[in-house]
Amino acid sequence: MDRKNLKRYMAAAAAAACAAAVGIGTTMAYMTEKDEVTNIFTVGDLDVGLKEPEWNPDDGDGINMYPGYTVYKNPTVKNITSDRNGEEPCYARMLIHIRDEDGNLIEDPEAIELVKQTIRFDGSYTGNYEEKGVGSVLVQGRIPGYALEELKDIPMVNPDFTLDTSRSEPNVLVYNYMGADGTGVLKIGEEAALFTDIVIPTDWNQTHFETVGDFQVSVTLESIQASGFATQADAFLALDEEIKNGTVQAPESNKGSENDNGELE
Repeated sequence: MDRKNLKRYMAAAAAAACAAAVGIGTTMAYMTEKDEVTNIFTVGDLDVGLKEPEWNPDDGDGINMYPGYTVYKNPTVKNITSDRNGEEPCYARMLIHIRDEDGNLIEDPEAIELVKQTIRFDGSYTGNYEEKGVGSVLVQGRIPGYALEELKDIPMVNPDFTLDTSRSEPNVLVYNYMGADGTGVLKIGEEAALFTDIVIPTDWNQTHFETVGDFQVSVTLESIQASGFATQADAFLALDEEIKNGTVQAPESNKGSENDNGELE
């Protein structure tokens, strides 16, 4: 073999050796590692209930009232959310609708004021969201009942609620739950009665009854989660928008003598 052909042979052999080396390299094992991080997100399940165990029209509550008539009526809100996902506080507000016997909102200012006169909160009342109780300041069925003078220092509603003047109308009173600490946060298991009694003053006469006629005091509960909002005011603005858009969920837990609007009567 001449020198020129020998050089070509050596170059081809070297190329073949290099290719073999690459082929061997692809079968080598490497140090490898694989890891995964999984994050579980749980959906909140806010559940707020409204009950008034004291009120039962089938037992005659609110029927054939007279001057001095006193009956317990305790619309009570409670955060009954499960704690399986931890704390789920909420903000709540309760609306008192003042209606006539046909369910229409009363327009007569004098009649509205007379109905408001009958609504009272007795802080000594021992009932709650589930159980009936008794009051020592206002006693159901007491004879001869209570005069306006005796009622003047008894509040219309629980002091833990504040009248929302910007949202209220004369015949629809909106009360925001504020709580003892003033934050308005209603934690799981916490509850509050808006009022406890309906009292017809002994001062009323036939003229008062003719003015007010047969009437209804119905209560609606509205609530929204507290998490995600800086203040109660921000939360209620969002709730207003939800109500406007018709996207508010009606909790299945609401029990009581409800009408077609989901209100307690």
